[in-house]
Amino acid sequence: MKITKALLPVGLTIAVVISVTLSALIWTNPAQYERNRQRSSNNPTTELNTRPQRDVYLPTQVIHTDATGKQQLLNNRKINLTSEIRTAMSAWQFGHITHVRDVSHQDYMDYVSQKNSLLLSYASPVNVKIFNTVFGAKITRSSSQFSRIMVPLNNARHVYLLDDRNQDVYRVTVKDASTKRLKAILRENLFRMTINMQWLNGSAMAYMPNSVTVQSYSYLVNHQSTDYFTSRLLNNGEATNVTAKKNKDNTVYSDGTSKQLTVYNKPGIALYEDYSAMQTTLSFNQQLTASYDAVKSMGIPMENLRYYGYSGDNNTVTYRSFVEGFPIFNQSDYGAARIQILSQGVRRYNFSLYSLQVPVPNDKKSITLPGTQAVIDQLTAAGYRQKKIESIQLGYQWAASSASDKVVDLTPTWYINYDGTWKNYTQLLK
Repeated sequence: MKITKALLPVGLTIAVVISVTLSALIWTNPAQYERNRQRSSNNPTTELNTRPQRDVYLPTQVIHTDATGKQQLLNNRKINLTSEIRTAMSAWQFGHITHVRDVSHQDYMDYVSQKNSLLLSYASPVNVKIFNTVFGAKITRSSSQFSRIMVPLNNARHVYLLDDRNQDVYRVTVKDASTKRLKAILRENLFRMTINMQWLNGSAMAYMPNSVTVQSYSYLVNHQSTDYFTSRLLNNGEATNVTAKKNKDNTVYSDGTSKQLTVYNKPGIALYEDYSAMQTTLSFNQQLTASYDAVKSMGIPMENLRYYGYSGDNNTVTYRSFVEGFPIFNQSDYGAARIQILSQGVRRYNFSLYSLQVPVPNDKKSITLPGTQAVIDQLTAAGYRQKKIESIQLGYQWAASSASDKVVDLTPTWYINYDGTWKNYTQLLK
């Protein structure tokens, strides 16, 4: 004890000396320190923020149906819930896949709402190859597409892949499938919203029968420099000539041959165009993989990034940032990134220069939103056609904070996919 007490002052003195010495080095040579700091912050950032494809293509929604048929939308505010569920299923051996024939509409809705089950949903279809990538499976018939995974909790000999578009059901055999860990996850302190699955204009959707109260958030934001993107996209990190032409609303950077980057000043978004790619037609899976590779090569932060949409009409894949289990819609007009790869050898990347860093305290109150049917009723009363409502999603509105230009406020609201475009429902009502 006496020796320990004697060593404490000595250790403290050594720590103070080291601290003073380091401070003196920084004071006497601030330029060198700043260069080192920038070097350490710029280079590893993209590596730290890069996420594997298996994480970006995780399902975006988890619904639990209990033994009585009660359904709840689940979220874990501390960790990624879908990642936690995948870990619980990591030892499962997925085997043979079978297309279930003669499924009626009622049969399909029974699968979607099966008692004692978990329903993992995507915002847009994926295929079995993506399932294999995400869950470490080796299922054949990998071209089959689906948008939901139904996992029975009382009989894990099969899981079911569900496709809303044609109401197709695929049954996948499973071995070594213990649901013990999944049931343990359901006992955690999860954020739960009561819902019921209903059909709306060609797809099943989680209807919230009652009003719902959701927390608002504020986040520090990071603004990536234009030099960062010109270096990555126009000259592959090499010191080649890049020309810049300033216009009223944007600046156009070009490598002088086939690539250019247009940075729009006010909204903080950019458009990259590359006309040098080979002319080829990509399959659906190739589009998903190539678009992921494109996002990774751009170097935008991927920590909160998730796959959110695919359009075969214009070969476009959309990614959105997620906060607390819900998507951000107006980080830009298209989300966090939109990748278009055309068969003519043209590539177009739309992306935001801004990304979320860390949450900060705010004085914003929680927002109470009307239930799903109440929203539909308000829209139809305002003259909108229900047949053009393709989807309704609870999400966050991105808005610059009045307190600081380095902070954004994220306010929960309903977003409506009306006639192919996502819009804030309050703006539609105005």
